[in-house]
Amino acid sequence: MFDRLIILAAFALLLATAYAVWRLRLQQQTQRLALADPHGPAELAVLLLSAAPAVLYFTTPSCAQCRFQQTPALAQVQQQLSGLQVLKLDAVEHQRLADYYHVMTVPTTVVLDSQRRPVAINHGLATTERLLAQVGQANVNSKP
Repeated sequence: MFDRLIILAAFALLLATAYAVWRLRLQQQTQRLALADPHGPAELAVLLLSAAPAVLYFTTPSCAQCRFQQTPALAQVQQQLSGLQVLKLDAVEHQRLADYYHVMTVPTTVVLDSQRRPVAINHGLATTERLLAQVGQANVNSKP
């Protein structure tokens, strides 16, 4: 019985370590993107109109989680932060942008500061609270 408990604890520790490494890798990837191309890919210039923080929302027509959870969360964020531009992008139609931001699943949201540098990339559902905090960080990064 004690052996099983040790194996279970070791497995849980392994999972926690793998998750922490994955989150660290995503954070480093976001920082590399921000440093490598200070104004983002050329496709952004065509899509984004304002010089304020923005959210790129990658989705597909068949994504149920996108329709029922992510879209309402983004609507709440947009309602609370007037002037925030949220661009809903089909991940298949905008394949070059999806590849650039390493979109692996939908929904994926990319929070950009006013200089078009990524502040955060959320693979999977991002809550209203998380998005509000990330846009707040984008506002801080945008100030000189």
